[in-house]
Amino acid sequence: MAAALMLLIVGLSEWHALHAASARGGTNPAITWYVPTDQKVVALTFDDGPWRSSTPQILRILVQHHALATFFVIGQQVLRDPDIIRQEVKDHMEIGNHTFSHMNLAKHSYAQIVSDLSQANQAIKDVTGHPPTLLRTPYGTYNPTVLRAAQELHLRVIMWSWTEDTRDWANPGVEAIVSRVVSHIQPGDIVLFHDGGSDRSQTIAALPIILKDLTLRGYRFVTVSQLLKQAQMH
Repeated sequence: MAAALMLLIVGLSEWHALHAASARGGTNPAITWYVPTDQKVVALTFDDGPWRSSTPQILRILVQHHALATFFVIGQQVLRDPDIIRQEVKDHMEIGNHTFSHMNLAKHSYAQIVSDLSQANQAIKDVTGHPPTLLRTPYGTYNPTVLRAAQELHLRVIMWSWTEDTRDWANPGVEAIVSRVVSHIQPGDIVLFHDGGSDRSQTIAALPIILKDLTLRGYRFVTVSQLLKQAQMH
């Protein structure tokens, strides 16, 4: 009886481990939701910038906490505020492609997708000197046509860990944003924030709390590309 109970407990624990892993993201090999690693590293990501009223403040907070992050930027806004992108590079942040016009790529043709992403690539390259290697699609949408276009442009599609969507775009409150990150964090997670789109004061208020909490728990904050290297080492 004791042996049977032990087997049941072991079986349940293994099921929970598998369930937890699958809850973090999908299985499409062309897309990254998280990186399997034993190292306590996470990638903070910010979408929809650069944004004059929030991105510089977010950068200052990250630098103060010795944290790196990846900014998925919109090409049109890169053209509007190139100095913010230059500051991101100066602060050793990573710049990814979030399309030129923030369009829902899955609703467009292959030619339209390639055109939009190419414009964003060029805008980023003109400011940073390097084309981006990462793509996050607006709204998290994709289909085979989007993935084919990304591959053609040598862009790796990066989503976010399903347990690490702060939903900060909806301004749910500082406490909710903090809780959505720290309550479920696991090594190798990719956290989704926004530094643009509208008022990001709640994100700005939540970020130092999150950074302090996770730092005390032994986590380090790396770029997505640095996190991907952990997968190669795994």
